[in-house]
Amino acid sequence: MPKPKKNLTRNLYFPKRTIDALKEVTNYPLTIVEAPMGYGKTTAVRELLSRDQVNLIWLRVQDSSLSIFWQRLCRQLGEVDYDRSLSLAALGFPGNSTARQEALNLFEDMELKSTTVLVIDDYHLVECPELNSFLEFLVMNESTALHLLLTARHTELQRTEELSLKGYLLPIGKEAFEFSVQDIKAYYRLCGITLKDHEAARLYALTEGWISALYLIMLQYMEIGILETSQDINKLLESTIYQHFPNEIKELLQSLCLLDSFSLEQAIYLSNNTNSEALLTEIIAKNAFVKYDERSKTYHMHKIFTRYLRHLLEGREKDFIRQLYRKIAEFSLKNKNYVEAMENFYRAEEFESLLLAVEADRGHSIHNEQREAFIRFFENCPKTVLLRHPTAVLIYALCLFSFNEMERFQQVCGEFAEAVRCNQDLEPESLAQLMGEFELLLSFTEYNNIRKMYEHIKSAAELLKQPAEFLDTKGSWTFGSPSVLYMFYRESGTLKQEVQNLKEAMPIYSRITNGHGSGSEYVLEAEWYFNHGDFVSAEIEVQKGLYAAKRWGQGDILCCALFLQARLALVRGDYSQTLDILRKMREELYGKRWYNLMHTAELCDSFLQACLKREERIPLWIKERDLDSSGLYFPAKVFLNLVYGRVLLVKGEYLKVLGTAEEFLGEAGVFPNLLGEIYAYIYLAAANEKIFRRTAALEALEKGLDLAAVDEVYLPFMENSDFIQPLLEELAGKSRFQDSIRRILEISKSYQAALLQIRREHFPENRPALTERETEIVQLVVQGLTNKEIGERLFITVNTVKTTLKNVYNKLSINNRVLLKQHVTSL
Repeated sequence: MPKPKKNLTRNLYFPKRTIDALKEVTNYPLTIVEAPMGYGKTTAVRELLSRDQVNLIWLRVQDSSLSIFWQRLCRQLGEVDYDRSLSLAALGFPGNSTARQEALNLFEDMELKSTTVLVIDDYHLVECPELNSFLEFLVMNESTALHLLLTARHTELQRTEELSLKGYLLPIGKEAFEFSVQDIKAYYRLCGITLKDHEAARLYALTEGWISALYLIMLQYMEIGILETSQDINKLLESTIYQHFPNEIKELLQSLCLLDSFSLEQAIYLSNNTNSEALLTEIIAKNAFVKYDERSKTYHMHKIFTRYLRHLLEGREKDFIRQLYRKIAEFSLKNKNYVEAMENFYRAEEFESLLLAVEADRGHSIHNEQREAFIRFFENCPKTVLLRHPTAVLIYALCLFSFNEMERFQQVCGEFAEAVRCNQDLEPESLAQLMGEFELLLSFTEYNNIRKMYEHIKSAAELLKQPAEFLDTKGSWTFGSPSVLYMFYRESGTLKQEVQNLKEAMPIYSRITNGHGSGSEYVLEAEWYFNHGDFVSAEIEVQKGLYAAKRWGQGDILCCALFLQARLALVRGDYSQTLDILRKMREELYGKRWYNLMHTAELCDSFLQACLKREERIPLWIKERDLDSSGLYFPAKVFLNLVYGRVLLVKGEYLKVLGTAEEFLGEAGVFPNLLGEIYAYIYLAAANEKIFRRTAALEALEKGLDLAAVDEVYLPFMENSDFIQPLLEELAGKSRFQDSIRRILEISKSYQAALLQIRREHFPENRPALTERETEIVQLVVQGLTNKEIGERLFITVNTVKTTLKNVYNKLSINNRVLLKQHVTSL
């Protein structure tokens, strides 16, 4: 039997069952290609779908980081729709229902010019319950023209059976990639080898149709003319491929094997060999385990081959391996891949360079997902090295504070002070900048005491000659709270002074933080006026807050200002204006990609809907007081309680109000948030009144008034006067709060009249009329049908379904299917 030419062994052959299976990919929203390593999954998907003129978006997973996966996914999606890929990147991985809905909207709106398949290669490396759940959500809605295909050695999606039964999922297992006896004969013939039936059968018995083994045996046959083997895969790789390379290529391969993929520039840098391109070309010509992707300009090693090379690398001297990690880290640092740089400097035990990478990044790449690794870097760093890098220690302290690692934070603050003392040779300006940044950090440890915060802010301002470098001024100033007054009203009798304190502090703070929180002082003053019933002054001040927030791009302050304007419109009985303001808020947030404030906007809307007793309009996460399912931070939790408590009253769950009141008061006392305590006592009074416990109700109300009256905080009582008016009237004649109660009852009368007028004009009798087609589609949505299924049922296009649903959302002032279902159920 003549030996084949070497170049023929790189010919690709695909069994008919593989071809037939992959032809079905574009008929399903999701395809899962599941087979062990070395079955040719990636090659088959890439080659066969490309032949069918399918536009492939290829994402190769390299590690288990969900945030890095999302960043790379958005970058790849930028090839088909750059603008929406930026929005998805700003949104971040959608880990809750609100973010998922927005991600779905963005996927739906993508403009795909041809049939497009998003391939997530090696999905098992990043697979986690959160990602599985999101992909299942995306697929079940089936409102995007983008097809998903996952290649993996194994997957753990929970709903694969349901997805398959409903026609959403095409599962392709390893049997689709196994070579039969006839496939083996055809494959070898394509590569120049003619097999007899018994030889093909013997190869099948040896390999069970595994293409990687068949390929290696073919290479072995080319060398020694034998089709038999008893060797394992590593020995086959050794005998058929690796041992035939010259030492220069072996050295290159071992220098690159810690990476699954790499650029030519990276190969030259890691191997220190300027001849790398020619050597890689030679490697590719001689085997199929290294490939070059012309589109991404990167080389890819097969997992089987990298595993073998890494096994060889373990036998090298430790210093050689450390130098490889160091070079990988240096290349990552040069390309501003800071997290990868830190991780590889750590593996190389190059702590000096690791801290330099931390300083270059300024902590901006470190999120909660990197918490454990980041703490590990610093805890294992020699103290002598740490003390030489006070800037890195400061950044570490900032990150610990954001992680709520307060015990470690206190310890690291001491280490920072020691590091500064040990670096007396620092330039005076650099030292002043560091100490100013540290003072600014310390101001946050005094949240929410404006006076104490201000002392640190003044010290920081005296030291800083330029704005702070390390503070993330793009982060939320309000922690997601829609009210500034709620944040800083901490002690009865001090509200007027707190307003003045913030007015003094904010200009200085804003100057040293590039405008962070700008406008908050005006919003606080506006809320102060609003709460004691001076609505004209409130409107004047809130306009100032709006201007400052827009000028400096402060989305959270904008939310607070617009929320106050919406409440003012409600007081006037102008529900159309209220809805218009809420719409404007959503447009601002989504248009500027302030996705961290999506739940703040929902909280604003829900607060107003609860005032109107429209419980059906409240999202589930608020009804269940589920802070973890939102983008809000713990300091905003008490405001969530304000909405939740009112919802319980509206639903008539009075015993539940009484059962949670102690928890409400406890959480309100953490910072403290006095507004939370005032509302809690009002809810206690209302609930006790409803179950005929008048004495307890009056006691609770008096406790609320005792906190609020001295500061003329009347609005909480006015907003809940529909539940507590009889109590207020009883106290009016015999309580020391007579004047306050008289004012509350005065503004409550016009407020409740305004709400009554809104209910008459806008709901339930005069709900916006839906057309016959809109009603049909809404009914099918409630039944759980996807856009595609609705289109098929009504013989209309998916785009028509989308457009009609958007019209319905606008009419009903909602923005997703969940609220639509709640709306319909409430009719």
